[in-house]
This record gives sequence, C-alpha cells and structure tokens, in this order.
Amino acid sequence: MRKIVLFMLATIMAACSSTDETMPVETAEVTLTFTPYEVAPITRAATTIADYCTRLDLWLYESGTEFGSVHQSSTDDTFGTITLTLDKTKTYTLYAAAHKGTAPATLTSSVITFPDDKTTHTLYYTTTFTPSATTQLSCLMTRIVSQFRMETTDPVPEACKQLRFTLSNVYDRWSVTDGPTHQVDRVSTVALTSLRNDGTVAVSIHAIATDAQTAHTVTVEALDASGASIQSRTFENVPLRNGYRTSYTGAFFIDTPMTMTFTANDWIELTPVSF
Repeated sequence: MRKIVLFMLATIMAACSSTDETMPVETAEVTLTFTPYEVAPITRAATTIADYCTRLDLWLYESGTEFGSVHQSSTDDTFGTITLTLDKTKTYTLYAAAHKGTAPATLTSSVITFPDDKTTHTLYYTTTFTPSATTQLSCLMTRIVSQFRMETTDPVPEACKQLRFTLSNVYDRWSVTDGPTHQVDRVSTVALTSLRNDGTVAVSIHAIATDAQTAHTVTVEALDASGASIQSRTFENVPLRNGYRTSYTGAFFIDTPMTMTFTANDWIELTPVSF
C-alpha cells in the first residue's frame, strides 16, 4: 500500500531546538479508509466510494492551521485509503470530500469549492483524532447533496438532444463550519446520448441543499442541436433535502393535461458507526 507522508520529521525536530541536540518526535501511522453510506436496500454493507465518486480530497488541520492535503483519483491503486505518518502528541482535524469533479476540490477559508462550481454526487466526512489513541479510522461518508430525478413516460423526440435543468435557491459550495453556502440557481445541461429501448429517458441532477426539506422551483427545458428550447416545463415547490432523492415521473413532451408525482425517499438509512 502506498503511503502518503505529510509529517516532515526534520522540520519539526529543527523547530523543537535551536541547538545541535534535538528532541525525538514519536510518530504513528494512521490509516484512513473511506466508505459511503449505502443506497437502499439498507441491508447492504457500505462499499467503496469508487462506486459513486472519482475523486477524494483530504485536508488535515492541526491547531487551526492546515497541516497538509492529499488528493486521489479513482485511477490510483489505493483510492479510498490513505496512510499518514503523524506526530503522536498532536491532535488533528480532517476534512474530506469525495466527488465526480474534473479536478481536485479546494478548501480555502473553511469553504470547499468544487471544479467550475459544478455539483456532482458528493460525499463528506470530518473528524478530530489523536494518533496516540487512533491508528485506524473507518470514515463513513455522508451525502451532502440532494438528487432530483426526472423520468419521462413518453419518448424523447428526435429533435431533442439535451435537457437543461434550472434548480432555484440551492448551493454549490460547502462550509466545513456551517454546511451549505454560496446560494445559486443551479443550471445543468445533460446530453441525451443514451435512451431506453422505448425511447424514454431518466436523468438525475445533484444539488447541495440542506438537512431539512426545502421547496424549490425546477425548470426543465428540452434543447435541440443548436441549443434552442423546444419544450419547457416548470415544477413548483419541489422538495429537496441532502441525502434524499426526489423523483418526478410523467409525460414531458406531450402538451396535454398530465399528472406529476413525486417522492422524497430516505437516501441514507444505515445506522451511524462509532469508533
């Protein structure tokens, strides 16, 4: 297993004494293993974060100052597992985000920002620990995004090449102290490269909401090859909540009276793990 060493022994020893005699620093290896809360059925065990995300970003703080960071991608052999060599006398706080961004996320002034401010399926974990007492951490990450899923019951017309979603009053950044931050009307465009056998389609969009259910306006536009809107529907009072999926199903492309139904099923049902 590849070890990612953040602890610089020579630097710390030099800081301990200005003389030729240095105080020895006792270190410990701490292995962090990241797993996600599992989607139903809840009887399934937590799996690897590679099932949901392609990047893992970790930041380590000591006494309120960033000590180091680690950035992994799903192409790394040890994706989801990080081994650190740390000072056993110190107490550290770690923050970690797993996502599907095109580049690593950044943590500045307590706020995690994702590449191009695009929200993907995102998991988060934080804890404070001391290496003298903890050398193995099972980091069960929680979802900090809601999911809006739309399924059509009518076939997608040949002219429709993309769907553009606009979700009102959601967020695209995460504060490690306050949670959701940087409120926006999130716009996401999805290319329809794969349809079901009957020509219908199901599309899921993620957005950072809150831990309490809130109501939002969601506008969905069907776009042609030039990006022009050929059909549009607006859904009012759509319930969104982090860790929950909201599903809308109905005939989207037919201009006749229709009934839309929604559900907001619990997306994180596993019992929290104490360690």
